[in-house]
Amino acid sequence: MAKTRKRLTLACDTCRSRRVKCDGQRPCCAPCHTRGLDCFYQQLPASPATKVETELANVNLRLDYLTMLLSKQSKPLTEPQQGASSNSALGSHVDSPFRLLATDSIMHVLGLDDHFARGLVQLERANLLLGTATPPRIFFSSHQQVTDALAAFSERVHSYYPILPLGFSETYFSILSGPLCPSCHTCLALLVAAIGCVAHEPAAASPYFEAALASLPAVLAECTLTSIQCLIFLSIYYCCQLKPCQAHDHCLIASFKIQNLFKSELSVQLDVAKSDIWDLDDYIPLPNCRHTWQFPPPQTSTSLAGVSPASIHSTDSTSTTADQAQSFFLAEIAMRRMLHRCNGAVSRAPDGRLSYAPGIALELERQLEEWYGYLPANIQFAKEPSQPCNDRYGSLSNFLNVQYYCCKLSTYWPAVYQAIQDGAATAHLLEHCQRFVDSYVQLLPRISYAADDCLVYKWTLSVSFFTITMAALKVADTPCLSGVSDGQLVQSLSSAATVAWRGTEGSPSLQNLQNTLRSRLEAANYY
Repeated sequence: MAKTRKRLTLACDTCRSRRVKCDGQRPCCAPCHTRGLDCFYQQLPASPATKVETELANVNLRLDYLTMLLSKQSKPLTEPQQGASSNSALGSHVDSPFRLLATDSIMHVLGLDDHFARGLVQLERANLLLGTATPPRIFFSSHQQVTDALAAFSERVHSYYPILPLGFSETYFSILSGPLCPSCHTCLALLVAAIGCVAHEPAAASPYFEAALASLPAVLAECTLTSIQCLIFLSIYYCCQLKPCQAHDHCLIASFKIQNLFKSELSVQLDVAKSDIWDLDDYIPLPNCRHTWQFPPPQTSTSLAGVSPASIHSTDSTSTTADQAQSFFLAEIAMRRMLHRCNGAVSRAPDGRLSYAPGIALELERQLEEWYGYLPANIQFAKEPSQPCNDRYGSLSNFLNVQYYCCKLSTYWPAVYQAIQDGAATAHLLEHCQRFVDSYVQLLPRISYAADDCLVYKWTLSVSFFTITMAALKVADTPCLSGVSDGQLVQSLSSAATVAWRGTEGSPSLQNLQNTLRSRLEAANYY
């Protein structure tokens, strides 16, 4: 059998140009070595990618895409180099200490660990599965219990979220007296009962929430208004239980469903991969509270013992009630929009440095005062009331009052941080820092009352109380701000030390905040 001659796949460029035989040795072939010539080889062609390499490349592309989507998340604040400007450590504008938010950088400014805010989330996430059990599908509940739950829900929660349709009372009693077949309507009725039980008697265990979870697959599968209401009430339930992480998760799911609903009904091309609900701000119509559910109060006594499902009929909201509810709802929507942008009193210089922008702050306050001026009489609050009202709509007015001063605090916090950063303050800057202090003094008694009164926002109000008090404590400890740290601020900080964090035993994060704030106030001799 003839022996096949092996051919070189690639000769060196030198032998190829001289048309001589090349042995292909690398890095220098024998003919070039013998003649003392430079030996050069062409680059070998790349071998085709294997199937595994192709799949790995696709995985890397997907990972790059996910990294791009997550690029907006806040990043840890890096320590500035010696001699570098303090602005170099600000990071992105979102994580800037100019913003009075629970970011890594603001925690650093307030003298806490950079990752203190993340630790709060970890505390809440660690207890996600505590207390869960296999939900019962059939259970017995008395008529008095379901009636009390509905009344408590109407009194303490529905005022903040008047989203239930007319005829809900009949639906509620009809469903809870039936076999509880899994559906979105069943889930909604059970969640209202569960929230009402928490509002009526927080320490009492309720089987309604566990029963509602049996309908959760149907809620997630549907994309209807009822399914969205279920997700919102799931979030409200977790808010009432002081579990903010679970509440936030269900809000995100609801936002995706809302975007899909608007995409199908309004033919608006929305990027459903985003969860920024503010993108839908221009498409959401204003509410009409005259066509929302209203629980009828007892006619003859404060007891609901004599009320039967057959005797309760949903009615249209009365003119006065509807006007008050709609006034609050519209005022709250406008306030949320202002709170969304009230941290914007910051300008960026051509060299990238961030600084306080007093002109923007004054414009934001002008818009806030314009909002206050448009509040109707049935919901308008006195900016400096002697004490918060205890009636239903007095509580709503106090909640708006709290948001009013929170908006002012966030507007003028950049002025305070500018003074802390520079270690000095002009007379004009001190004037704006004084507005921050005055707002804190006015806010403290209102937010303390609201944290106890407003069950739905108890966790967020408690966190706000902690953050703004830590910021006020920082003002009192800053030498260049001694001119604004008057007796009122000292008295308010002393009052903050005596605030009782009632009903926070079920939240490890709030317990941590309470202990941290107490230790800081004790160290500063305010306790």
